[in-house]
Amino acid sequence: MLIIDIHSTPRQAFANGFLKGLGSPLMLYGVFRPPKLQQVNPLKTPERSDLDALAGDWLKVGLDLKSAITRYEQESASAKKPTTTQ
Repeated sequence: MLIIDIHSTPRQAFANGFLKGLGSPLMLYGVFRPPKLQQVNPLKTPERSDLDALAGDWLKVGLDLKSAITRYEQESASAKKPTTTQ
């Protein structure tokens, strides 16, 4: 249900608001139950300390940086070599 319906005429908007206003005292005694959620079983993962997880993450970052630097050095070295044409 929209708070503001921009597609209705002023008369329809007034009637809709008026009816909502008349019904609002009844909502004080309404029963609001959240929907039942499905039971979810937690995943069993190997326990790992936060320190080990962070160390592993930074190791991967370091290896990635090393790979990128090596690739850049190789590309820049090959670009600096003079090409000889005969």
